[in-house]
Amino acid sequence: MNNTEVIAKLCHIIDLQNVIIQAQAMELNQLGAVAQAEQIAAARTAYAEAMGEEAPT
Repeated sequence: MNNTEVIAKLCHIIDLQNVIIQAQAMELNQLGAVAQAEQIAAARTAYAEAMGEEAPT
């Protein structure tokens, strides 16, 4: 397995983890927990930039 394949697999794992974390954040928000919106937005922006994607709005 070359470096590009390893990076692609790691990115896929990160994508899956992001889905889980976002679902958990939504559940916590529904329970009245404090949502760390600024930190979540910063992380999403940094991730999008690292993946060469457009930052979410």
